[in-house]
Amino acid sequence: MSRRAVSTWLATAGAAVVMLGLAAAIVIESGGLGASGGGSGPVAAVSSPSVPAPSLWSPDASPSGEPSASPAPSAVAPSPSPSPSPPPSGPFAMDLYRRGEFATERRPIWCVAAAMLTSINIMAHTSDTSIATEQRLYTLARSLSSPRLRGNGAEPEGWAAGLQRLGYGRYVVQAFRSRTGAIQAAAAAIRRTGRPAGLMVWYGAHSWVMSGFTATADPASTTAYTVTAVDIEDVWYPRISSIWGASRPPDSLVPVAKLPRDFLPWKRPTGHYPDKDGRFVVVMPVTG
Repeated sequence: MSRRAVSTWLATAGAAVVMLGLAAAIVIESGGLGASGGGSGPVAAVSSPSVPAPSLWSPDASPSGEPSASPAPSAVAPSPSPSPSPPPSGPFAMDLYRRGEFATERRPIWCVAAAMLTSINIMAHTSDTSIATEQRLYTLARSLSSPRLRGNGAEPEGWAAGLQRLGYGRYVVQAFRSRTGAIQAAAAAIRRTGRPAGLMVWYGAHSWVMSGFTATADPASTTAYTVTAVDIEDVWYPRISSIWGASRPPDSLVPVAKLPRDFLPWKRPTGHYPDKDGRFVVVMPVTG
């Protein structure tokens, strides 16, 4: 190397040293590298997150001089949402009746009126058993029965429409092909509405109030339930029928297995009812 080239190289190297020195001074003056600077006090340390964010690349160079790829981080599966609680299992029972709410039929032809009054007492938590109230309900039920009514009684349609007219919610008359289907539907309606239902027993000649039931599960939680017993108020009580025997006292729990004795398909000697004949008739509380 010539003397001139050596001189040029020394000058260039010296300049580089000077620049490095200036850079170091700037870093120290600004408080970098953990130093205090300018009399402003120590620099607060910034805490790192406890779990660093995953990086797709390793900071170490590969033997080829290129950054080496590290495996992509596995996706973290989201925590599963808590599953809804299973419906309560085991037997379920409810009964709307309270002592003193029963009204017996004051006349042998007033079973619908007495069933209406018993239903009203259950819903209103009253204990009206007067003959005057029963007379008014009998007149109302007859006026709301169908024109094909024969005899001195009243039809279940008068029962349903009468309760609705008086402000006790909507009721409908439904006829079912099977006794089991009728009882299951009545239980579900009682559970859903909190109001009693009515059963037309003795081939449709008599009225029972169904105020509750016992089932294998809660109808509000599942459709897979079986009603095993029903709570009934037989408004014929305390009479004894020459055909049907002794009537049951108020709020009797009747096993479903014993219902075939009383809850029989509709068959009236006074005429044909195409929508009811041969079916099990229920006065059903409904919503809406």
